[in-house]
Amino acid sequence: MTSAAKVIQALILFSAILGVFFLWQAQPLLPPNVFDILTLGWLLFVVDSVLTFARPRISYYLGLVLSIIALSETVTQPEHYALIENGNVPATIILVLGSAAQALLIGSVLWYIVSEHRKDPWAWPGAESPA
Repeated sequence: MTSAAKVIQALILFSAILGVFFLWQAQPLLPPNVFDILTLGWLLFVVDSVLTFARPRISYYLGLVLSIIALSETVTQPEHYALIENGNVPATIILVLGSAAQALLIGSVLWYIVSEHRKDPWAWPGAESPA
């Protein structure tokens, strides 16, 4: 397993663990239907965590998609900035750690994809393979 793969695996596992604390902080603040959607997203990260051991390559792509969704939702919500301004330290720590983990995960997966492509370029149908 390459170092990039280990970093990706660690970030996916970290995201799933941090999700528990995020749900704990978010539950009293959100309506039940929104909380259910967040719980579904967290469950997808848990599934992705299991996949990092069973099917790593699929896990990396799923982690990339989940991270893009999570980070885009985090950055676009003004309520998150209000939490920071109000001085809610636990929520701010979770928000900052989660956003940093998602950004690092996106960068790591993209780096992994590019580095794997450099090692073994995609072969087009009918392309001559090196003998």
